[in-house]
Amino acid sequence: MSIRMGDIAAMQQVQLCEFRGGHEDVEPKVEQLMNKLKRMQQGKRAIEEEVKEAQSLRDSLQEELDAQSCMVLQFQCEEMEQDSTRQQQLNRKSEDLIEQYRCQIQETKLKHRKHRMKFENQLQQLIEQHKNLHSVFSPDRLPAEIESVENAKSQLLKAEQLKLSQLCHLEEALDEARRQTSTDTADKHTD
Repeated sequence: MSIRMGDIAAMQQVQLCEFRGGHEDVEPKVEQLMNKLKRMQQGKRAIEEEVKEAQSLRDSLQEELDAQSCMVLQFQCEEMEQDSTRQQQLNRKSEDLIEQYRCQIQETKLKHRKHRMKFENQLQQLIEQHKNLHSVFSPDRLPAEIESVENAKSQLLKAEQLKLSQLCHLEEALDEARRQTSTDTADKHTD
């Protein structure tokens, strides 16, 4: 049974009235005083018990709050680790793609260089053949031979332009991949 502060005040009020009410006996009896003392001690024990219960409740609530805070922090930590792992995977994929484009560009440059060398060799051979043919053929046929050589030269130049265009497209694709990677990374950081 718990005694509230209001109950103690009421008991004290009753005791005061009892003390004042007995005009005949100014001195309270020892037994009455002992009973009052017992009631007051019981009230004190009841209050102490309530204080202990309140402290126990406070401690258990604090433990529950600490446990929930720990769970929330653990969840946030796991989320951050997952985000970091996803970002690293995305970065790895982007780096692989950039490396793939870089290799393709390098390969195209090598092919272009080979074609250019081949073109220069063919041109040199044509020039030599033209010189030899000039001495063999008459000057009347010279314009037709020149036109043939120029046509061959034009075709080789067109082939070279095509290879340069392909190289340009690969470089644009690489730039686009880099821009996409930086945009994805910037978007991820703003989220």
